[in-house]
Amino acid sequence: MTIASNAGDAAVLPSPAGDPGAVDLRRAPLAEVRAVDLRAGDRDFWADELAVHDRLLAVCAGLDDAAWRLPGAAPSDAGGPDWSLLDHVAHLVAWQELAIDYLGRVLDGGRWPTDDDFAGGFDAFNERLRDPWAALEPATFRERAEATRAGLLDVVHRLPMETIRSDDAWEWVYLVLHGHALDHLTVIEPWADILRIRQIEGDPFAVEGADRLTDPAAPIASFWAAEASIGRAFEAAIAAVPFESWDAGPGPTEGWTLKDHLNHLTSWFDEASDALDDHRRSGGWRSGPPEGVDAWNARAVARDRGLPPSEAYARYRAGRARLSAAIRALDPADLRDPEGWSWAYEDLHGHIRAHLAMVGPWCARAGWPADLGGT
Repeated sequence: MTIASNAGDAAVLPSPAGDPGAVDLRRAPLAEVRAVDLRAGDRDFWADELAVHDRLLAVCAGLDDAAWRLPGAAPSDAGGPDWSLLDHVAHLVAWQELAIDYLGRVLDGGRWPTDDDFAGGFDAFNERLRDPWAALEPATFRERAEATRAGLLDVVHRLPMETIRSDDAWEWVYLVLHGHALDHLTVIEPWADILRIRQIEGDPFAVEGADRLTDPAAPIASFWAAEASIGRAFEAAIAAVPFESWDAGPGPTEGWTLKDHLNHLTSWFDEASDALDDHRRSGGWRSGPPEGVDAWNARAVARDRGLPPSEAYARYRAGRARLSAAIRALDPADLRDPEGWSWAYEDLHGHIRAHLAMVGPWCARAGWPADLGGT
């Protein structure tokens, strides 16, 4: 069975390791993780699955919807269009949905599936799985993915562990859970690293036919739809971290805690709101900070470091609301002006999406246990 042979990667069977408890599945290099014999009797199957799932979530964290859809992660082994991050993760989820069905039949007394059940070979079968997922919004897809995993785990928990580790069952159970994710992480991890750098640098990831929000000619409706999507994603990311950890170090980036990132965003919300208010009064556009952006940023972050996290969060939400209102109050022609669009887009969701890429993985990892081997 090689269900992960699509999109430029072949399935890998685990090989024995000298000490199966010595490798941290969440943090160790993939080559070390993939050398661990996860079928060994002294492995905790459920802890291993959770560890690999946590790793997958952290790799994808902080990437916006446009990043999920961008093709180029890997070529299709069946000759179709290049795969995106969404294609890879949707492929994992599609096989989990298939597994719920075939495991249910096994539990009812049916046989285990075989490769012959997938007519035309796995590459062609996997290519056909792409279409049903392509139209889903990434946020909707992620919700469905979590529900599917929960449903599959419920079914698998009904199987005795000796059955799961048997020759008939192992590849049909392990490979649709953490084994399959490990196969695809060899593609997803380096691709996500590339996307994250590009998102931090402001790449809009516009594909053919999509709206390029860095362009003042972009539809206003698309501007606000993106603003809502990025805002929700950022709020969800930081919600995973309790206030008492917002000042913890090392933070998401060198020298900056999570609270520093929020304070920085808020400072620019205020600066942009003032600039737009000034424009409505004077008709002119404010220039950037006279001391330079880097010096201005350092001074603003140092000024706000003493704020309690709860106050920093309240200021962030109020600042975002104020800037949104200032943008909506602009004359449409002023918003379309390159200066107006820059203050609006770059200091609202353009800025948030850059910092989402910086803090997202850190937020996802904040609740990880320190133990090795997934326990």
